[in-house]
Amino acid sequence: MKKIGMCSLRGWKGVLGRKLFVFATILFAASIVYFYIDFPLRVTNRVLNNGIGEDDFYNYEDTSQKENEKAISFNKSSNDVIVFVHIQKTAGTTFEKFLVRYQQSLPCKCQAHKKRCNCGRNASNETWLFSRYSTGWVCGLHADFTELVVNSCVQRVLDKQAGHKKRRNYFYTTFLRNPTDRFISEFRHVQRGATWISSKHVCNGKPASVNDLPTCFDPRIGWEGVSLEEFISCPYNLAFNRQTRMLSNLSLVGCYEHLKKPSYEQDKIMMESAKENLRNMAFFGIKERMDDSQFYFENTFGMKFSRKMSVWGKSKSNDTVLTDSQLAYIQNVNKLDWELYEYAVQLFDERVSHLRRKRRIRR
Repeated sequence: MKKIGMCSLRGWKGVLGRKLFVFATILFAASIVYFYIDFPLRVTNRVLNNGIGEDDFYNYEDTSQKENEKAISFNKSSNDVIVFVHIQKTAGTTFEKFLVRYQQSLPCKCQAHKKRCNCGRNASNETWLFSRYSTGWVCGLHADFTELVVNSCVQRVLDKQAGHKKRRNYFYTTFLRNPTDRFISEFRHVQRGATWISSKHVCNGKPASVNDLPTCFDPRIGWEGVSLEEFISCPYNLAFNRQTRMLSNLSLVGCYEHLKKPSYEQDKIMMESAKENLRNMAFFGIKERMDDSQFYFENTFGMKFSRKMSVWGKSKSNDTVLTDSQLAYIQNVNKLDWELYEYAVQLFDERVSHLRRKRRIRR
């Protein structure tokens, strides 16, 4: 009887052990599915439906705007990260240099003759700044909102650097500029030899192909010395309405289909997306208003610059001579950017005025 009992006991333990092993295996597999498939899809769906995700990104519109409360709460020692969406020829380079070299609230460690600085904030050395001069172009050259947010590149890159998945709060920022001046500045920059040919233009999880996004020039030769007439005659020129496109969720308009088959409906969707994403940003500057932009940033994030950005943000393209017809054409082909810019200036004035009122009240 004892032998039978012992065998029964061993058999019972064996069955229980196998069941526990199967249960643990199923639980482990379920966790893998959640963290690597379901969770990213939920975040992506929130981004696709609402612009910036609800939980992971600071949303200016949802933050209390009472006069006696702070409009933003950026935790310098926690998991908060400033992300800069760098649109070409908008004074973005000046702003990024000031972030890493001319503010002492969260000083970055910079070395002579090196563009990138170490902006780690604690023993783990995790960065508080995602930008050209801190992390580099890790999401692609001049990565746009679609690449950074919709395709979750920022999250993936920082998780990879940390060695594990981590919840962070992202504070998105950018700079805008008078669309005509910005377009002319880009033309002059391309004329000097710039092409940004290495930009990935990732949308819906994959880089744009030549069929998706035809080039205006032979990549083997470049576009140096291009005339203004040639520059504005290419229908695939990404300089057209660049600010609107780079701040919108391009997945909503079939990525770059709007360049091949422009339509009023696509323009409207892209515009509304860009406006919504701009509203949700923690900060955006205006190149024509550098002093106000500096005031806006410093009083939003509690970081003080040791120099004035207005001294550094001078344009090198003010001497470009245009005919009346050329000027009218440039304004017309950038009409989306003009609508966005006028909206941005109005929103900018409201936020700066709000910050000035709060400052007077605190005094």
